[in-house]
Amino acid sequence: MNEVLVLDSNGQAALSIVRSLGRHGVRVTAGTERRFALGSVSKYATDTYLHPDPADDCYAFLDHLRTHLADNDYFAVVPVTGKTTSLLSRHKAELERTGTVVAAEDWETLSLVYDKANTFDLAATLDIPAPATFTPESADDLDRIRDELSYPAVIKSRSKSMWTANGEHKLSRVNDSYYVRSPDELLSTYETIRESNDVFEEYPPLVQEYVPGETQTTVVLADEGEILAHFQERRLRTDPPSGGNSTLLDGVRNQRMFEHARLLIERLEWTGPAQVEFMKRPNGEFQLIEINGRYWGSLPLAINSGVDFPWLHYRLLRGERPQVVGSYRTDVVQRRLLYGDLNWLQHHLADGDLRAFGPFCRAFVGPKHTFVSIDDPRPTAIALIQAVELGTGQLLKTLHLT
Repeated sequence: MNEVLVLDSNGQAALSIVRSLGRHGVRVTAGTERRFALGSVSKYATDTYLHPDPADDCYAFLDHLRTHLADNDYFAVVPVTGKTTSLLSRHKAELERTGTVVAAEDWETLSLVYDKANTFDLAATLDIPAPATFTPESADDLDRIRDELSYPAVIKSRSKSMWTANGEHKLSRVNDSYYVRSPDELLSTYETIRESNDVFEEYPPLVQEYVPGETQTTVVLADEGEILAHFQERRLRTDPPSGGNSTLLDGVRNQRMFEHARLLIERLEWTGPAQVEFMKRPNGEFQLIEINGRYWGSLPLAINSGVDFPWLHYRLLRGERPQVVGSYRTDVVQRRLLYGDLNWLQHHLADGDLRAFGPFCRAFVGPKHTFVSIDDPRPTAIALIQAVELGTGQLLKTLHLT
């Protein structure tokens, strides 16, 4: 079978893609900016492509990648993170002149989900429930909305991973300091956050009402707006607990959430993988939070639950028509990020909740761990080393608090 280059191979989602394609007999090269990456040490990776870090100089990375694609006989290159997906989408035409398929949506479509302001405008046209969202461009705009907004509210970047006009990459993640509880707090916190990141000069952050509830997502593989496969999951624990990356999750089924996602994917005429994220309110209503137009971090759970998205995606790229996949398991519980779970524990202990020790420790026994594979042990060793590096400091902090 034709060879595929999988970028971002130090991540668990990319490792899952490498393993999935490799197990189906596809030759896979793992692309990474670091020598020892999860994907590159997998037995399913036939080769490693070391490249410059795009976050340091995206143009050097693109030049290096373009030359590498031209010099090698790849069928496709698969970006996995928001950083590389948006970059390859913007430069898709020039990269595909090398004869390699770029497995990312065209920028005209991807830009509608890359910037959350566009996403919520789209949702409004489809009458899909979403939190009240404002896009202030100036201090006067902010002053006008301060009394319209319901509190608490959250200030957030238009995208977690953004590229500036001069090619700099900026990452912005919401944490507890991004939440505000009054009009006066909104003004001071917004200014502090805006000054904290240069990207906000080009893309001012959004202001959005806070939605309580449980984060659930519908992930899909689509072809020109038709969903060929989907999986739904819920976040049992997140880092931080107020909302963030999933650390423990399982599968669910909900037709109402699926219909909301289907309307969005259909209107976008989306092709490829995507994650549509919702907040399930205590009253059962689903409110749209964001759309990620790429592979998602919890991809291993979907594969372990019976939906092999990377293999289906590869077949779609090859021009095949994979049969629609509608069934999957919901009894698989998966721990995604050990260091993130340590952060979750620390947050609860800081609040005096010692009961958090119980569920934290039980997660070592029942749930699957995303990087663990008996037949592919080397990535497990690398992931454990990385978890120790990231988690040791947090664990010491946690123990100190107790």
